[in-house]
Amino acid sequence: MERLKELFKSPTLAISKAKREKNISKTLWILILTWILFGLSIFIVSAKMFTIMISIGVAVSVFLIGLLCSMFCGYLIEIIMNVLGGKGKYYEGLTTATYAKFPISFGFIITALLSLIHPFTGVIGFVIIAITVALGLSIYFRGIKELFGTDTLTTFIGFVVLIYVFVIAVYATIIISAPGLASIFKGLTVKPI
Repeated sequence: MERLKELFKSPTLAISKAKREKNISKTLWILILTWILFGLSIFIVSAKMFTIMISIGVAVSVFLIGLLCSMFCGYLIEIIMNVLGGKGKYYEGLTTATYAKFPISFGFIITALLSLIHPFTGVIGFVIIAITVALGLSIYFRGIKELFGTDTLTTFIGFVVLIYVFVIAVYATIIISAPGLASIFKGLTVKPI
């Protein structure tokens, strides 16, 4: 609980402690809590539009997929930053990814709860999400610098490479999978009236 407060009050202290302790179980608990908050946010929002069962299914899917994607993202961060000259392992990559996402998940749950009050509270939600995303991205960059021992330029290049990795992977997957997907939907043509 103390580490969660530190991520808001003094992120540099939280990162320094994580660097000293190298406690992966603490990182994993924060990661699980982060995706529980994201899942609850999605549940609150989707419960207004869908049945409870569908909303639960969507929330659980967001939790599981988010958890796995964050763990994979930690691995990608490790690869990228080590190739760029950083010194770190999977723990450093996972901790960076986890610590950066936690404030954002907190902003999402607060905004989702505000949306229950009145749709106009979305303006307040915008401010909250803007602040928590700014905090999360700042924690990401500071975490990379501290945990991998890189300079600001290398950290920024690593961030750009990570974005390119996801864009290229998604694009290539769509291009390669498109013929197979087209054959699945071949019989589902819409006839004009």
